[in-house]
Amino acid sequence: YGAETLEKEEGLIKGSAEYEEGMKTFEKRMEHYLQHRLYPVMPDWEIICFYPMSKRRNAGFEAKNEGSYNWYSLEYAERRKLMAGHARTGRTYSGKILQLISGSTGLDTHEWGVSLFAHDLFQIKAIVYEMRFDEVSARFGEFGDFYIGLNLPVDEVLAQLCLA
Repeated sequence: YGAETLEKEEGLIKGSAEYEEGMKTFEKRMEHYLQHRLYPVMPDWEIICFYPMSKRRNAGFEAKNEGSYNWYSLEYAERRKLMAGHARTGRTYSGKILQLISGSTGLDTHEWGVSLFAHDLFQIKAIVYEMRFDEVSARFGEFGDFYIGLNLPVDEVLAQLCLA
């Protein structure tokens, strides 16, 4: 995936210094990504947004002349291409949003839980708004309720509730 992206999307030539640097950057990013997926760290950021989601499987859901919006009926290459665009959008929020994906093991009606952490509520609003226009979300995403929480020290929570 990294090599294909560098060659086709960035026009880099295999073996060039730019290509090799790009591969090192990609491999480092993937190592961090996999470590984070296996051993997530909940950041101590002020704002959290949580929502459950699934990819559409409803073969009966049809749009004008476009056929079914069943994510799993797409070829793997098409799903990968769509998710690459989705990921590019998400990376524009690097440093502003931290995302943690948790998987459901069939214990509820959704496939994943998505947690977004931020220091500024506006960034949560911005990424959710932008992603709703992304084809992966717009055509294939099924979402539960969105929840927003504030991570504050106990004394600030008590003060907010007029209990201190």
